[in-house]
Amino acid sequence: MLPLWAISSTMSEKSSYQIKLSRKGGVGANTNWHWEIQDAEGTVVKTGSAVGEEHKAFATARVAKEKLEAGK
Repeated sequence: MLPLWAISSTMSEKSSYQIKLSRKGGVGANTNWHWEIQDAEGTVVKTGSAVGEEHKAFATARVAKEKLEAGK
């Protein structure tokens, strides 16, 4: 199974944005995550951070990506 950072954030439709998630420290519920949303060229469009489990950090980044897509 691939880690979440390696999976494109949407599987059903093509998106021009991609989420990159990396762990910056901590353990368990105190894990610090840094996320980036990149456009098709690899330019960072938005960044953020989250504390907690990986799937929650990814969900936070996905919400930000969806807001960017809605603003097109």
